[in-house]
Order: sequence, then C-alpha cells, then structure tokens
Amino acid sequence: MSAAKTGVSKAGSEPREFELKLEFDPADRGKIEAHPLLAATQPERQTLISVYYDSDDLALQQARVTLRVRKFGTRYVQAIKAMDGTAQLFERPEWEHEVPGREPDLNLAAGTALEPLLTETVRASLQPLFRTRIERTVYRLPSNGSEVELVLDQGEIEAACRCSPVHELELELKQGSPAELFRLARSLAAALPLQLAVKTKAERGYELAGGAALAAERAARLELDPGTTCQQAFRAIGENCLRQIVVNESGVCAGEAEALHQMRVGLRRLRAAIAVFAKVVADSKRDRIKSELKWITTELGPARDLDVFAADVLEPLGKHRTQHAKLAETRLVFAENRAKAYAAAVGSVRSDRFRNVLLDVAEWIEVGPWTADESLSARRERPVQEHAAKMLDKMRKYIRKKGSKLRELEVAERHKLRIKAKNLRYAIEFFAGVFPGDQTAKRRETALSSLKELQDALGALNDLAAREALIANGHDLADHATGLVASQEAEVGPLLDRAEAAHASFAKVKSFWDQSHLQ
Repeated sequence: MSAAKTGVSKAGSEPREFELKLEFDPADRGKIEAHPLLAATQPERQTLISVYYDSDDLALQQARVTLRVRKFGTRYVQAIKAMDGTAQLFERPEWEHEVPGREPDLNLAAGTALEPLLTETVRASLQPLFRTRIERTVYRLPSNGSEVELVLDQGEIEAACRCSPVHELELELKQGSPAELFRLARSLAAALPLQLAVKTKAERGYELAGGAALAAERAARLELDPGTTCQQAFRAIGENCLRQIVVNESGVCAGEAEALHQMRVGLRRLRAAIAVFAKVVADSKRDRIKSELKWITTELGPARDLDVFAADVLEPLGKHRTQHAKLAETRLVFAENRAKAYAAAVGSVRSDRFRNVLLDVAEWIEVGPWTADESLSARRERPVQEHAAKMLDKMRKYIRKKGSKLRELEVAERHKLRIKAKNLRYAIEFFAGVFPGDQTAKRRETALSSLKELQDALGALNDLAAREALIANGHDLADHATGLVASQEAEVGPLLDRAEAAHASFAKVKSFWDQSHLQ
C-alpha cells in the first residue's frame, strides 16, 4: 500500500495496490535480469496457478470486480479486486486473505466490492471461468526510501481450450512514493524496449473465455463525483484517455481501421482534457506532453484519411459500379497507398519515441510537477464542479458565437469550429457525473446529441476538403479517382444546412452546469 493515495474512490479505507505494468519481448529476458538494478539482487522464484471465478451471467465482470484464488507452494490466497468508474490504471482496491483450499470463501467478501454482488443467484452459479499459470521471479528493491517489488511473469492464460502468452514486468509499490515506480521503469526502459501495458490478466482472461477477436476499444465509462477535486478529476480523466490509447495499439499494428480511429480519439480526448485543465496542470512539462501527443496524432493521420476515403468513396461506389474498370484500378492503387500509410503508422507506434511518450504521459498524469507545485495548490484543490461549470460555459459561448456565421467561415475556420465542438463534447462526457439530477441528464443528452450532429456535419465538410486535396494535390490516387467522385459542390450545400440546423439546436439547450447546481 502506497503512502500517497492517488485514486478518486469514495471509500477511503479499503486496501489498495499501486502497480505499473510493462510488457517485454521474451527474447530480452536475459537482458532484464542482467540489468544493474537487478543483477546484484537475489530473486525469489514462484510458480503461481490462479483460478478466476464468475457467475453464469458474468455479474462480476459487469461490475468490474474480480475474484481469484491463487495457489503458490502449499498456500492458497483469495484476492478480490475492483476498478471503479474512474477507470484507474495504476491504483485499485484489493482485498487478500489466505484460504484453506482452492475454492473461494465468500464469507471473506464482507466489506469488499464483491459483497453487494453476492445475491443468491450469483452465489449458486459461481464457477471457475479461466486460469493462469505463471512462473514468477520476484526482486525486492529498496529505492530512495521506498520499497518496490519488481516481478517478471511468464506463462499463459487458459480459457475455453484457448491460451494466450504472458510476458510482463510489474513494478508494485509496497511503501513510499509512486514516483519511484516511474523512475525505475524509466531506467529499465532506457536499456530495453519495454511497452506500457494497461490490461490486467483478468481482463485478458475474460476476453479469451468469451472468444473475442481482436477488437478496437472505445473510451471506458468515466464517473466523477461532484466533490472530486480538480487534481483527482484530471488524473482520472487522463488515465481514462491513456487506456484508450494503449489498448488499441495491437489493433493498429494489425492494420485495423477502427483501432487506429479509436487510438486517435483517445489522443484527441487527452489533448482536450489538458486544454480543459490547462491552468491546473500548468507545469514545465505540459507543453512538451502536448507536443508529443500532437506528433503521434499527426503520424496516424494519413492512414485515417485513406480509411475515410475508402468508407466515403470506394465502398459506396462499389455497390453501384462493381464492373467499372476504373474503380477496380483505383482500388488497387488505394490498397498500395493504404499499406504504405499503415506501415508508417505502425512504425511510429512501435518506435522508441512512442514507447517513451506513453511512459512520459503516465508519469506526468500521476506524479508530474503540477501535482506538487505550491503555486498550483489552490487550482488543484478546487472542486471540479466549479471548474467544470466555468470551462463548459466558456466553450459553449465560443461555439454559439462562431457557429452563428457558419456559412461565412472558410474551410480552416470550419475545421477549427469542429475541433471546438468536439472538445466541448468530450468535456461534457468527462463531467457527466459532476452535475447529477434527471433534468440535468436530459439537458446534457440533448446538448451531446446536437453537438454530435454538428460535429458530424462539419466533419463531413472537412472530409470533402481532405478528399479534394487527396485527389488534386499529386497523390497517387489522383489519376485513378478522377471521374469517379461526384462534384463536391452538390454535397456542400446540404451539409451546411445540416450543420446550421445542429448549431441552432445546440444554441437552444439550457446549460446544465449553471450556478444553481453549486448551491
């Protein structure tokens, strides 16, 4: 249990673990063990067999609670873990008890996140769902007054006659400052290509048990309480966005269009969060973090543009002109260009620079200078409800004013308005739990619906401009696509009408964050 609690959980008394997970190439195992941090330390080796339990209807998974019984040596230890609505990546509640055998002891669930879930139906249907077999090597490292446990896990997750390999390096804080985990991780990552990981073995086990194919992941549910401070809120939002970025990496590397899209959404959401909390996180590292996030977003852009071109142009044309020779030729050229664009995107995602960016962002969110700067103390401790009301009002005024002259805007100005609308939509979603009440929820959903319609219409206009540039500015697709794409002028008018209608709808929505909610 760390001395410095960083979560946003309402319950302040439950035991918690703070852990940083990194994945490694098994070929690098020897280099890890030879690293100066570990070479002089005598490790402890363990064989761990863990069985995870759930009900027939997966009640525990739906509540984001896990129940595990682990055997090592002749001992059995039951663990209950939970992830609350803040989608915490590095710190979560954990309750451990030694049990006499391989079956869980539900009497030990009293006072844990599992207790409310144990209805008669759940108790009756609780059964093993998947298990892990892990060879664990444990290093106990004293570090600048903190105590850190470094473990190397190699083995398998087994479920439904399927298995998935595990190659993980975990740094768990036993006592002291979370900053030490990041310092050690950075030292190791400087010598080895370690990759930040955010999925737990339990999450991977559920995916395996469900037979789920590699799928893109949207943003996880986020719930903030009105009494949350700005520091707690930004940390929770930042972790939520970071998870969306990290979990979609494997899909991007497999060439999945939706995974690449969701990674870019995660990057944009994080950049929006930094903008919303700009004065709260105004430290010496903020601008560099923003710059690095913009870099990787830009690196993924060409691949995304081609995916949009395929969805908006090639697929519709293919339904009506299947025998068109020029279309077939264009498809071949498109496939070549898409392969090149994805190769470049994957190269960036697998680069040392990107691996370091992920660690930088994680460290900055958790223990960056902004978390300890005395000059920022009042802003950090300010209730997020007050901060959110001020920021949402400011963003809303900009969109209402700028959108009132939508037809007069140049392409670049419309694009900027779209980004602002998107950022407000993200901010409203971030702060959904901060302004409770049924009437508030209705207004919020109306605002989100109008903003989404405005964003989609402006996005379609932007895609038209991007399509025109793609075809006209020397791209390899130019000669092949010319003549296949209809005149864009015919499409612009209806989209402008749609954008104006959406803006008018949004402008009528009463703010749900006004001062009456703060009384």
